[in-house]
Amino acid sequence: MSTITRKIVLDALIKHETLTINDLSKKENLGIAPNIDHLGFLIEELIESGHVDMLDGITPCTYTITDKGIKEGARVAEEANF
Repeated sequence: MSTITRKIVLDALIKHETLTINDLSKKENLGIAPNIDHLGFLIEELIESGHVDMLDGITPCTYTITDKGIKEGARVAEEANF
């Protein structure tokens, strides 16, 4: 079983800028089919840390990457190259 990580979620949002939870959970966008509960937990954690925002007044819930999230994605990618 593949494990979804913060890096995978950040990479998907960096690539697409905004995604609904349904779009974010697609294998085509993440590279794996995530456990929806785990994905929800990661999204909430990324919102709390300021890396992702939930757009107000949009239905269904739509998430977008922040500048802080883009920087974190770059930092994590750099770290992975070592």
